[in-house]
Amino acid sequence: MRAVPVTPLASQNAPSAPRGKILMMAVIAGAVITNIYCTQPILPLIQSGLGVDLAAVDLVAGAALLGFATGLALLLPLGDRYDRRKLVLGQIALACVFALAACMAPGIWALIAASFGLGIVSCVPQQLVPFAALMSPPSERGRSVGTVVSGIMVGILLGRTVAGVVGEAYGWRAVYGMEAAFMIPVWIAAAALLPKGKPTTTLSYGRLLASLWPLARDHKPLRESMMVQSLLWACFNAFWVNLAALLANSAWHLGSAWAGGFGIIGAAGALAATLGGRAADKRGSSKVIGASIGIVTLSYLLLAGAESSLILLIIGVIVLDIGVQSGLVSNQTRAFAVDPAAQGRINSLYMTATFIGGAVGVAVSGWLMARYGWTGVAVFGVVLGLLAGLIHCTNAPVIINNEERT
Repeated sequence: MRAVPVTPLASQNAPSAPRGKILMMAVIAGAVITNIYCTQPILPLIQSGLGVDLAAVDLVAGAALLGFATGLALLLPLGDRYDRRKLVLGQIALACVFALAACMAPGIWALIAASFGLGIVSCVPQQLVPFAALMSPPSERGRSVGTVVSGIMVGILLGRTVAGVVGEAYGWRAVYGMEAAFMIPVWIAAAALLPKGKPTTTLSYGRLLASLWPLARDHKPLRESMMVQSLLWACFNAFWVNLAALLANSAWHLGSAWAGGFGIIGAAGALAATLGGRAADKRGSSKVIGASIGIVTLSYLLLAGAESSLILLIIGVIVLDIGVQSGLVSNQTRAFAVDPAAQGRINSLYMTATFIGGAVGVAVSGWLMARYGWTGVAVFGVVLGLLAGLIHCTNAPVIINNEERT
């Protein structure tokens, strides 16, 4: 049985996209993604402010990631059928509403619910990635995707920094209030600068969702990209969600501002997404994916000593972000090549799997941190890296005449 057919409405031989427009997409993507990751450095503040335990407060971060995965599954396919510009503007407006709800949440379960809703509508960055891919010819697709992904990663990492500083100075509620206010200029910028989207199919929403399974079933490279990146994203989030607790409970006794400040260190690896995209264009995505898995696994071997060495912690952060970001864009580039007319649905499958992996990584690592300490988190990261390597090695394509063939 083959995938549900689509009717392409937009030319796939796109001219070179204006770099300024791609860069602006990267800025908007980075601004919106802060809604998801601003929570992680302020988890100890939420824990003390609401009087809950570590496992409960980790659910706030997990709910944001799970909500994001839900939005990816349910909202991203709409980008193939409707104007992505309108979808983006509507989601940014709702993000402002949910951030305000989180700011005023009276208890932990209300905050978890608001965090879940904020996660659903904050999948805007992944509406913009297919935009960039479709606006670019195949020879530049990796570079364009890498630019937007770099913006996302910078937003994730620097958003943590700002949230940590604001949270320590004014409390955790101020962080969500800041996010709500921030969405207003972001909405204005998106309305002024984003081009009108061009649908690539006439399928109804129900048939769009129904076509997701055949896409995953019939395309082995897409399935591998989904599995590998879900494991790498679990590694990424297992580290960052437990960093604040590591710093607070270690011999250094550092607060949320320090946890957020590590975002600046991690941002040093943000260029890896752009470089990874260019490498995928030139050398093939499979080679870059394999290297990324090795780098992530190495990072956790370094981070195993982070409880006693700030130097190993700093080096491990940089290495982890380089590996995860290179893997993200190379896996995504490989997935997009499966079907140019189904970019939104491919991205929905790919990013849903990625963020489900992230949510599982948060939940499992939070339990391990509470029971076994940082050693449990480090072992968890190494195991995930080895599993990703096994999947990649058993599914890696054969290279014939510089072309990947599965």
